[in-house]
Amino acid sequence: TLAWEVQGFKVAEGPAVLLRNDHVFITYSASATDARYCMGMLSARADADLMDPASWTKSPDPVFRTSVAHHVYGPGHNSFTTDAEGRDMLVYHARDYEPIDGDPLYDPNRHTRVQAFTYDRRGYPIFGAPAAVGVLPKS
Repeated sequence: TLAWEVQGFKVAEGPAVLLRNDHVFITYSASATDARYCMGMLSARADADLMDPASWTKSPDPVFRTSVAHHVYGPGHNSFTTDAEGRDMLVYHARDYEPIDGDPLYDPNRHTRVQAFTYDRRGYPIFGAPAAVGVLPKS
């Protein structure tokens, strides 16, 4: 439904659920699988009627997207886990280059990445920017 979700292709895929801070967060990936691929997020209070569309709020902008500065392109198709210290971790795939020959869906170089994330004052996840290869982001 948003312009950033349909760049190149009309794609909304790979939902992942995160239950934290009295909320239900659902992230998803959108747009073509090139540098435009990114993550959006839906949120609702955990005590809301989750079957009622009015209970949900959609992020107006991507919550995780390409970082040209870090050379990370097309992050998405994520999931969540925790590390040994109990920190929330974002698991996703991305490329470390932008130009792609041919159909980006068939480019085999989207590699798995993992990084910690934090929360804002409302209790909503802050994913930040994709970390550069070999750099551990602060959490």
